[in-house]
This record gives sequence, structure tokens and C-alpha cells, in this order.
Amino acid sequence: MGKSNAAGEKNWRQTKAFRELRQSMLEDLTARGLVDRAYTDKVEEYMDFWVQRQKLEADIAARGVTVADAKRGMPVENRSVSLSVQVSRQMLAIFTALGLKDDACAASPQGDDDDEL
Repeated sequence: MGKSNAAGEKNWRQTKAFRELRQSMLEDLTARGLVDRAYTDKVEEYMDFWVQRQKLEADIAARGVTVADAKRGMPVENRSVSLSVQVSRQMLAIFTALGLKDDACAASPQGDDDDEL
């Protein structure tokens, strides 16, 4: 697990998941000859969004989908929910722009003709 900082917040950049995902993306780009700074910077941008999404998901797990609004005295949507969706969309856009979506689709099984019903 990643270490926590002084505020007790997990340092997502120090996690195995972060390192493995970043390395995998960089290796994929290298294998395709896409080693220019423009491509590697996009991987770093993607990883920044990945960290933000982890924080948002942790907040949702801790506080729930709705939170109490002290001013209105009623439950309201946890803002982390909609922010997580926005961050996820941006991550997908970067993933697609790097050509990783096409690679992932090509690698996923499309179904075998040998399946028995």
C-alpha cells in the first residue's frame, strides 16, 4: 500500500498500481515507437488524472454518494461522484488519443465459435 502524507492522505503515486499502470502505458508507447515527449507527457497527464480519480473514489467510499448539506439540512450529492465521472471521461479521451483504446479492444476476446450452449 502507498504511504500516507502528513495529513493522513494516501500517496497514490507511491502505490504498486500507479507504478505498474504507468510502466505498462510507457512500454506500450515504446513498442509502437511513440517515445516523443508529446506522448510521454500525455501518459503523465493520464496518471495525474488517475491519482485524482483514486482520491475521489476514496472520498465516495468514505462519505457515500450523498452527504449532509449543513446549510440546507438535507442530503445532497457528494460532489466527488460527478467529478469522478468527469475525470474518468478525460482519462478515456487521453487513453484513446494515445491509441491504447484500440489496443485494448483488439486484445479483448470477441467470443469463440467453439463455445457450447
